[in-house]
Amino acid sequence: MAIFFYATMLIFVVGCVGLAVDVGTIYMIRARLVAAVDAAALAAGRSVNLTNSVPAATTAATNTADQFFAANFPNNYFNSIGTPTVTPSFTQTTDGNGNPTGVLNIQVTASVAAPTYFMNIFNVSSITVSDTGTASRRGVVMVLVLDISSSMNTSADPVTGLTACQAMAQAASNFVTLFSPFDYIGVLPFDLTVHNTNANGGYFPAQGQQSTLSTSIAGLATQCGSNTNTTTALNQAYQWIKSVGQPLALNSIVLFTDGSPNGITANFPARASVDSRYGYALNEPDNAQYSPQDNGAVWPVPPAQSGTTTPPGLTNSCNGYAAGVGVQDANGIWGNAICVNMPAPCTSATDTLFGAISQVGDQNSYGGGTYGLQTPLDTLSVSIPATCKNNSPGIGNALASNVMRQFVAYIPDTDYYGNNLHGVTATGTSTYGTVSGGLDTRDFWLFQTNSECSPDANVSPNCKNTGDLWSNHTTIGTTSNFFTAGAYNGKFRPDQPNSIVAASMNGTMSQAYTIRADTTYHPVINVIYLTGNGTDAVDREFLPIVANTQWIIPLPYDSQYVAGSTTPTQLYQNPAYQTSQEAGQYLVTADRNQLTSLFAQLASETLRLSR
Repeated sequence: MAIFFYATMLIFVVGCVGLAVDVGTIYMIRARLVAAVDAAALAAGRSVNLTNSVPAATTAATNTADQFFAANFPNNYFNSIGTPTVTPSFTQTTDGNGNPTGVLNIQVTASVAAPTYFMNIFNVSSITVSDTGTASRRGVVMVLVLDISSSMNTSADPVTGLTACQAMAQAASNFVTLFSPFDYIGVLPFDLTVHNTNANGGYFPAQGQQSTLSTSIAGLATQCGSNTNTTTALNQAYQWIKSVGQPLALNSIVLFTDGSPNGITANFPARASVDSRYGYALNEPDNAQYSPQDNGAVWPVPPAQSGTTTPPGLTNSCNGYAAGVGVQDANGIWGNAICVNMPAPCTSATDTLFGAISQVGDQNSYGGGTYGLQTPLDTLSVSIPATCKNNSPGIGNALASNVMRQFVAYIPDTDYYGNNLHGVTATGTSTYGTVSGGLDTRDFWLFQTNSECSPDANVSPNCKNTGDLWSNHTTIGTTSNFFTAGAYNGKFRPDQPNSIVAASMNGTMSQAYTIRADTTYHPVINVIYLTGNGTDAVDREFLPIVANTQWIIPLPYDSQYVAGSTTPTQLYQNPAYQTSQEAGQYLVTADRNQLTSLFAQLASETLRLSR
């Protein structure tokens, strides 16, 4: 009986042992297969950045997936049969309505035949083992916003032979090639006009156009000129990001600039009241064309007048910009003279003039040069009411050049985009007194004062103004960014470059705040700041506020500055830091030759966050 039962049970025992051996073999092969497809999917996800077109990226990722799979699952592993089949696929995820969300899934499926030993008894010689590994990559939707203002036209670097404009174009051109063709990358160059058409260098974010973008950016090396309308540039970049419509992507604006914004886009009230303000602007055409004999034009040349209503130390004259008229500012630039009781050129105080105005340069606090109206976008036109001119060619052309400050009554409290031109909500205090009335503001800021010199002898120019509260310098200019008397009392002056820069800086900070407050797209604003170009003052807080970094770090002109430091000193907490908004990167240098490395550092951080 024992032998009988043993013989009978042996059939089942052998079957169980055989099943255990075969299943164990299959399990070992599948465990290795799972690890191999996971590694292949991760490697494929990383390799999509290595080429500049979607087909090429797909091929490269497929080859990478095959290589990593083969390295982790060699042929005949555990006596597996034949060569495994590896199939990568790339899928853009969509929402319930079929719209892309901004996430790329890289899926690798592999299968192989596992041998059997005991199951051959039942005519089963092999079992197919398969598995799928998936890696998700957060897509990048990025707009590269490039400052091509005239201050970028520096003299050539003695080592590289590059101007700042050329160095920027070279670094940014290389930067866009570091991203995957599955990413959406656009470029938006700006001066006083934001160039949002391909004909002028702007390219809407799209997939797989890195080569085109790189070539377009390289062409900007000779295009730097005009002024700096940063607010409009940020607004346009934001509209582009929203129109791509990928809320789960890493939505990013990369702002490169070499200084303060000095352009304001708004509906400006027409000046229909007599007041006292700075006279003609820098490089204005011959005043004679504005005489009453100019085809009946309504703008007569006001005569020089006597009086004691001018600010202390300023001349009362309507003779315009001329050597010896007015006062020199901190850079030795001549200012203008106040024109007391300047006649009004517009007949309707309810009309507005649309366009962009700016300083000509130097942030002058004595009138200096101003400019506008100008088109804020390639696709937006200046609008001038007939009540401010007599449709005269001379007046019409001049109004779109340097005499806007005679026609514009004042700079309004909000710009064309609804930004507050008085600053952003403060969350702390500023070491330099920029917080007032709950806002971090430049309302009371004087730019051309308090010169500092860099501890690094290689920084050129070695000394720059850093600015200060105007209340600490009561003998300079009008001592205010606002009219302090007359019909426009308490309003931002359009006739004073310092005031235009202050309002423009406030508006840019406000625009950045609005962009970062978007809880659908969660945009990140990254900033690269090249200091030292031109005569504009440098600023510690403005661009960190735009990027929403937690700490204010030294400028190249501060004693705490260490060139090339990866952990710069934290001077104090950003007085407008918003904990509920995305924090971007803020990179600052005075060396144009460091731009390539700074752009590469930014690319590395962006790609890290997208994985």
